Amino acid sequence: MGLIEDRLEEAEDTAFSQPIPKTLGARVRFLLKQEKTDNRAEAARSVAERIGVSQRTVERYRDNEIKTAKPETAARIEEEVKQLWQPLVRARRLQDAVTTKGIKVDVRGRFGFTSPRGTTNDPRYRRISRRLDADVARQLYDAKEAGASEGDLAQIVADGLRDDYFTDGGTRAQGLSDVALTDVDHIRFVLPE
Repeated sequence: MGLIEDRLEEAEDTAFSQPIPKTLGARVRFLLKQEKTDNRAEAARSVAERIGVSQRTVERYRDNEIKTAKPETAARIEEEVKQLWQPLVRARRLQDAVTTKGIKVDVRGRFGFTSPRGTTNDPRYRRISRRLDADVARQLYDAKEAGASEGDLAQIVADGLRDDYFTDGGTRAQGLSDVALTDVDHIRFVLPE
């Protein structure tokens, strides 16, 4: 995966109305609660298989007998919790982004421009934070799902910024035809509240 695709997934993964549980015990208890069984041992066994530890270790996490996990285990637990945490909230916020509200982007990369007379100036690094409209958000997520390359995703972002930032909705730089975004070293997306 590329940087832009990773950041689009990160935006989806963090689209919660409440933060995930903070402590290890609370996270494990949440995972155990998601197992649709009344048998505590069976639930602990299932969670243990998913996070790669023993059933007894899961029970110790649950009962706060062990308050910290190895970094790789803690990361697996956090990933599992994020996948299961408020799926309806995440789905609604993603739907809002691609239909009405758009998506916020903070990007730092090399922007270059072309106009009817040729290149207007040499590409240079800029950092831009803007809200891209819902059509651009839809194009981004559709392209991501279709397996678009990093360059294709960057071009969708550049086109969205051209319309919103560089030409200001058509009120300035009317001759600006293309904006290219290359050498992206930072990008972050945030789904609207």
